[in-house]
Amino acid sequence: MENINLVIRQGANNPKVFQVFITAPRCQNAFAVPEEIQLYQLQRAWRSRFLKHHDPAFAWPAGAAVVKTYSDKLRLALQQWIESPAWQPLQQLLIDLPNLPLTIRLEQVKQELCTLPWESLCLQRAIWRVDGNGSSNIPQLKLQARKPRVLLLVGAENGLNLDGEINQLTQLQRSGRIQLTMLRAQNCSAVALRNALADKSGWNAVLYLGHSSNGPMGGMLHLGDGSQLDGKNLEGNLAIAAQNGLRLLMFNSCSGLQLASVAARAGVNWSICFLELVPSKAAATAFSELLAGLEAGADLVSSLAKTRATLASNESFEGCDLLLATVATSDAEKFKLPLRRRRQLLLRLASSSKKQLIVAVAFTAVAFLMELTPSNPVNTYLLDRRLNMQRAWRQLVKQPGPQVDARNKPIPVLLLDPDVNTRALGVPAVTDHTSRYALAEVLKRTPPDQVPVVGLDVLIDQPRIGTNQLAEVIQKQPGRRVVAGYLSPYSDPSQGAVGSSWFKSSILNKAGMEAADLAVGTASTDGLRKPVPLHTQTAISKENFAGALSNHPQRVLPSDRIIDWSLNWANWIYLVQPAELASLRNPILLVGTNGYLGENAVDLFPAPATVQGALKRGDKPIWGGRAGEVPGVLVQAVLIQSLNLGHWLTPISQSLCTGAAASLGVLLTAFYEQRRNRLIAVGLIIAIICPMAFYLAIWQLILVPLVIPFLALLTTASNRND
Repeated sequence: MENINLVIRQGANNPKVFQVFITAPRCQNAFAVPEEIQLYQLQRAWRSRFLKHHDPAFAWPAGAAVVKTYSDKLRLALQQWIESPAWQPLQQLLIDLPNLPLTIRLEQVKQELCTLPWESLCLQRAIWRVDGNGSSNIPQLKLQARKPRVLLLVGAENGLNLDGEINQLTQLQRSGRIQLTMLRAQNCSAVALRNALADKSGWNAVLYLGHSSNGPMGGMLHLGDGSQLDGKNLEGNLAIAAQNGLRLLMFNSCSGLQLASVAARAGVNWSICFLELVPSKAAATAFSELLAGLEAGADLVSSLAKTRATLASNESFEGCDLLLATVATSDAEKFKLPLRRRRQLLLRLASSSKKQLIVAVAFTAVAFLMELTPSNPVNTYLLDRRLNMQRAWRQLVKQPGPQVDARNKPIPVLLLDPDVNTRALGVPAVTDHTSRYALAEVLKRTPPDQVPVVGLDVLIDQPRIGTNQLAEVIQKQPGRRVVAGYLSPYSDPSQGAVGSSWFKSSILNKAGMEAADLAVGTASTDGLRKPVPLHTQTAISKENFAGALSNHPQRVLPSDRIIDWSLNWANWIYLVQPAELASLRNPILLVGTNGYLGENAVDLFPAPATVQGALKRGDKPIWGGRAGEVPGVLVQAVLIQSLNLGHWLTPISQSLCTGAAASLGVLLTAFYEQRRNRLIAVGLIIAIICPMAFYLAIWQLILVPLVIPFLALLTTASNRND
């Protein structure tokens, strides 16, 4: 901070002359000025009248006017001395540099010169005293980037009422603006004071209330336990506190100039004091005004100027404004005590650690990679767990989802098992493909007017025995729509572009059969066991088997959507047996296999836990097979019903949610300094967000990712410890 630095020393050879040194940006000068004895005489006259007037035991009706007159005389005399010709180099510099503060260092001069009201000079700039050779404090931002820690020392209170000042500080503590530690009465002892100043957590400010006095050892504090402590004996402890970050020390007591000078020499940037004995009410007012100025966000120098003006304008405090002094170190920077929560928050945000940034970026990058590869095992597992939690939440809040109505009915499914119901149809069993004789018999036994649409979840990609018979049955049922399947590169990369080439020229196509892609919106693995569709990678449209059989007008399930396996899809699918076909009445019938042909798995999906639960009736899978497997025809049924109901979940960007959660964690570390409070806040946020996310999935069909964002929130909120 640039200043005009004024140094005044007693002349070595002639004590009646002062040596004056001036330094300023690009300027240095030295000159001598004569000592002004009349200033000391006027100061003593003012002091005697000041003490007489403010002595409550002495009645002096004319005291206010007299003190005011002598205060003006003392201030004017000091002003005239500075404006005398001997001070011309300083006067010129003040004109040339009108915006710079003036600092005054008094070295080896009489005590009378030190106690002159230098701060009251009318020089149109801030003025304060300087002592010491600079501080060795840690970087200022470190201590400012937190809720201010304030140490309140309440010394001897005899004849004083300090409740107002103490209440003002405790109110700031209750409102969460400061961390206050108070030493009072017997707790305010020399040992306790030294231990407090040695606290490695550091203090932003130390405030002393009570009695103090001048003394040969740097002034004297009168402590609450009745003991006294010299400033010189305290200097080492103040130096430790300054190294730990102490910036402000305020002596709200009498005759504190010596103590303030000791604090500056110890490295405390700013010390506030009163030059002489001061009325307790004036000291209380000054304390309150100064604290209010800092609370309003003003810097210390501005707050002091306003406080001094308040004392000068108060008719009960005549002359008290001449007593308020400031002693700073030579390298003191502008000081603000961030008492406003907004200011504290901004400062802590500005000092967020690089580690937090790295963690936030890392989690967001992981989430982005998850979005790029939604079918990766980690993402699939997390999504499976998320949907399973959603299913448990539906059961808890008794919200099963869409209800069966006249337009949307459960879909009947016939599972063809070569060893069981194929024989019930009266056709020979085969083990290497789905018997087309069996398919023809199913169509014969199911009245077209009762079941107008039949979906055959079987491959029609090559000639098989019974093809002619199947085509003949289809020709005899012109009012019925029959849809079969083929494998495209999306459902089986090994098929290439020829998956439906045979069917296009076959008699089945000529008979009226339709063929649709059996792809379910997920990537294929080995062509036989495909991952169950949780997160669709490709859209499902009318070109797909499920889309071709949907009754929805649009018949499109977009890509990057989540199939809502939290629903109990067993309510929307039921199995039928060959004997029930003649009496079946439903807009659609699905025919498929149980996933096996002989010992080979040909149309089987490994089922995650949520799928197992979503396709169970009671404790058993609705298809009567293993809980960890799902036949492809049941997966197609779920997709058809999802399209019919227009029911699927749209995921919110996982990287966006993770970035927001990581940012919230950084914000929490700025708002709460204690890690325990942050973790409590994180727990409350999770407790609030989880139900909200579940309700969003139920009522708005929006899926909010939870696990990775919560991990990002927890990690960024817990890895800062300052």
